[in-house]
Amino acid sequence: MNDYFYQLATVATEAAISKEITNLDPRWIYSQWVHESDNFTSQLAIGNHNLGGLTQEEPNDSPQPDGSYYYINFDSYESYADYFGSYLHYFIDGGVDQATTLEEYITALKNSPSGAYFGDSLENYVNNCQRIYMEIFGGM
Repeated sequence: MNDYFYQLATVATEAAISKEITNLDPRWIYSQWVHESDNFTSQLAIGNHNLGGLTQEEPNDSPQPDGSYYYINFDSYESYADYFGSYLHYFIDGGVDQATTLEEYITALKNSPSGAYFGDSLENYVNNCQRIYMEIFGGM
């Protein structure tokens, strides 16, 4: 486990709490970020400080190759973590604030009426995040 990025997952959790999402486990967020960023080694993670593929409509120098949006460029990993925690508020309508397990958290991100967080199949995304969680943290 990378202690620096785990600490940032706790920062994201605290930012979510400020948006009245009080149930999140930083281990869920950390596992998700490991999955999204290829263990913090992807070009998007390194070059944009963007650990989760977050996008925006405003054009910039980081177009999304499989969509019509642009990846957000963050000034630092800390600013990403704070933004990400607050961003999770957009998934309350999917039940992110009611999740009690990693699978429920991921399902809320996928099934939000406001729009899915990721394009991968729910089964694949959940399986990968759960595998990462088990490898790093042990039992669920």
